[in-house]
Amino acid sequence: MTDIDWRTIEDWDRRYYLHNTASGRELNYAAVQRVDGNYIHLADGSKLLDFQSQLISDSLGHRHPAPHDAIKRAMERYGHVFFGLGTDLRARAAKLLVEDVLGGDSGWASRVRFLASGSEACENAIQVARLYTGRPLIMTQAHSYHGLTSGPTLLRGYRGNFSPSDSGRFEQTRDVPNIPAQGYIPIPPPEPQDFQAQGRLPSLVATEQLMLACGPENIAAVISEPMFGAAGLMPHPDYYPGLVALLRKHNILWIDDEVLCGMGRLGEWFGYQLSPDISPDIMVVGKGINGSSLPSGGFVVSHPIAEIFEDGRWWSGSTWDAHPLVCASIVGTIEYMLGADILDTVRQKGRYLRDHLQRLADIHPSIGRISGAGLYYVVDVVDGNREPVVPMDRYTGFQGDLSQHPNNIVAATCMEHGVFLGGFVPNSIKCGPPFTILESEIDLAMSALSAALKKVEATYH
Repeated sequence: MTDIDWRTIEDWDRRYYLHNTASGRELNYAAVQRVDGNYIHLADGSKLLDFQSQLISDSLGHRHPAPHDAIKRAMERYGHVFFGLGTDLRARAAKLLVEDVLGGDSGWASRVRFLASGSEACENAIQVARLYTGRPLIMTQAHSYHGLTSGPTLLRGYRGNFSPSDSGRFEQTRDVPNIPAQGYIPIPPPEPQDFQAQGRLPSLVATEQLMLACGPENIAAVISEPMFGAAGLMPHPDYYPGLVALLRKHNILWIDDEVLCGMGRLGEWFGYQLSPDISPDIMVVGKGINGSSLPSGGFVVSHPIAEIFEDGRWWSGSTWDAHPLVCASIVGTIEYMLGADILDTVRQKGRYLRDHLQRLADIHPSIGRISGAGLYYVVDVVDGNREPVVPMDRYTGFQGDLSQHPNNIVAATCMEHGVFLGGFVPNSIKCGPPFTILESEIDLAMSALSAALKKVEATYH
């Protein structure tokens, strides 16, 4: 559409919309005219290579024909159909995920429910764990993110808190009252991927001590991410086998939050599959199951849990559960990924990306760590003493002027070079391009990142 008055649109947006994460004075309004393929086209005529899949969410790029054509076909027959009635698309989406994708993986997966968001899926997963076990407590890792509804919003900095800008009108970050809520216990974050382990990981030792202090008989589940989305943290390879062994020892459920990492992001269908011989009791999905072509989420439960819940009546549900158009987008996406051998694509392009990041590390002293897998890598930025530039790092409260944080310096510089790339926590840069990325586009992004790191080094080295 070329007849849009973008100045008026910006004025309306600034006047009437309640914005996320930036104060009104900080808001850098970037109007998007359209999205297409791997690019975000701005209203000023420029375009950005989307090297973050926006929120590590648009795994097939933008307006990919697989989900979008499926949505168009579904609209010829369906609008909204509530969950008390069935559709062929709901059944096909469930069968594809449970049998075709997960069926060969130890057979743990039994049933799935599709919802409208990953946050809602986490809420439901927590309810299932508490109802199934009859226990009140849920444990979650520090730095983790499981959504912004009241149940999953557990930890400072990664949920619905309100942090001060540099206006001086108030001084301290305000947490949502009563959150962390009763019934939620934080456990230590896992050690990073390159941690030099000698024996059992300290985080697991501390986690078991917390479990014993709370009483395992009171703990329904631990909810965790295979690689942290907001915090950009890839756990040590010993962490998940050790955590699952600990949970089985104490008869505690494992909720695996795969909203960000699921459907191929880490080079396996789901992140937990990077560790052999483990499987969750409940798995949360979203984003990647339809490439974020429509709002989506869901959760998969194991056979023992499914048998209990199908034997009774679980009074639950949202108006938009298994919306036919959402299910159509899931069907289109999964069928395409299976047919295109998308995992092989992710692994090949991931190796290419990792090699380029390592070359940058050889010339940029600001790179302290590169971690990740598949097509999700995180660069941790350090100062001249090899310490995090912002000392609070992943414990940040997002207070004051954030413009000189390394993630924002990188984002601004990369945008100048036509690349959408930055991070969430202060010292971390998240490289998570769409699976449709080309090698030449990886080259472009790495050139922009190199220029951005030079600016960081000019400031902090």
